[in-house]
Amino acid sequence: MRLQKPQAAVLLLAAPVLVALALKSSASYGPLLATPQVRQEGAPDAKVKLIEYSDFQCPSCAHIQPFLNGLMQTYKGKVRLYFKYYPLTMIHKNAMAAAHAAECAARQNKFWPYGALLFERQTQWAPLADGTTHYFAIAHDVGLDAARFQTCLADPSVEAGIQQDIKEAQQRAVNATPTFFVDDERLVGTEFEADGARAIERALRR
Repeated sequence: MRLQKPQAAVLLLAAPVLVALALKSSASYGPLLATPQVRQEGAPDAKVKLIEYSDFQCPSCAHIQPFLNGLMQTYKGKVRLYFKYYPLTMIHKNAMAAAHAAECAARQNKFWPYGALLFERQTQWAPLADGTTHYFAIAHDVGLDAARFQTCLADPSVEAGIQQDIKEAQQRAVNATPTFFVDDERLVGTEFEADGARAIERALRR
């Protein structure tokens, strides 16, 4: 059937918009580097990859942890979580030090319990000029070797892996915390609470 000129004009105008929407929905957010095994949680063969870019001093990141933990239980065996450091050092003065402490815990295979307590006790250490005493207290509570932890805290080279995550985050258009990727679908902050489960369901159907 031959289109009338006004109809054809509408279709021609709409075409670039449709193309743009298609490109946006299938956008790649840049390279995703390997995450150390100690910062992964969930079934290794899970269908859905959930990437979390987070800052231990970020109140919204702490707030969302119970919801995230609930999702991981609901979709146990179907989702694998990958934690990426993204300390917002311009606004959170202790964010890098907390990430450094968490990485030291990771080197003793205690990243997840250590990180959980950093979030739970965030209001205790975040306002301080120096949160080191709290980092050591958490290390004690999760059973870290104190001497190894102290040596690690004093080692500036530990931050190389954190900086790698920061660079990756910036290349993947992350500019706020927490930011999550459900496979290649990005959800920021409260978007994850509102649509995280549906995003996982969409990923499972693909």
